[in-house]
Amino acid sequence: MLVREKMNANVISVNISDTLAKAEKLMQQNKIHHLPVFSGTKLTAMISSSDTDQFKLRKPDADLAQIAVREIVPANQRLITIAPDVSIEQAVTLMQNNKIGSLPVMAGDKMIGVITLSDVLNTFLDLLWNKRSRISVELGQEPGLIAEVATVIGNACVSIQRIVMFPRPETNSYEALISLDTDDTAPIVAKLKQKGYTISDS
Repeated sequence: MLVREKMNANVISVNISDTLAKAEKLMQQNKIHHLPVFSGTKLTAMISSSDTDQFKLRKPDADLAQIAVREIVPANQRLITIAPDVSIEQAVTLMQNNKIGSLPVMAGDKMIGVITLSDVLNTFLDLLWNKRSRISVELGQEPGLIAEVATVIGNACVSIQRIVMFPRPETNSYEALISLDTDDTAPIVAKLKQKGYTISDS
């Protein structure tokens, strides 16, 4: 899955000469925590709600309507961006390694979107969650086990919507979280248990 598929293309931004009051209002009104900062047409920085909160703690008597955004942009801030055709996993790694919560998405010199940790979390929740049903199957290390599980599900005339695999180092196994297109997982669970699988439904 690529960044362009999950980024927010409706970019809300401020100019470096805009006031902190305007920046704070934009974040509150749009329920966002990060704002790109432009100087003219050039993206120069990113600020967050924590930046404005920290400024208010340092200067509780300051009038935010009289303070420019540039006052809270560190002079040595390194602007970290990402391309739209990079994987979501790489975006997560980049944010974690740099301890940031958002990335401007750039196509050449043009900003075309923003992706945040919240966007990534929602992506993974979408992969894991199914409004109908899912089962969790513990698999060993032997080859072909997931194929056997899929065959049991297919024989029950049920479609698999998603499969997500998680390593289980403590048992030297894998857990397969399988979303199913059915409201009744009981026959599938029973059949898999008969074959010796440790399984739960949720």
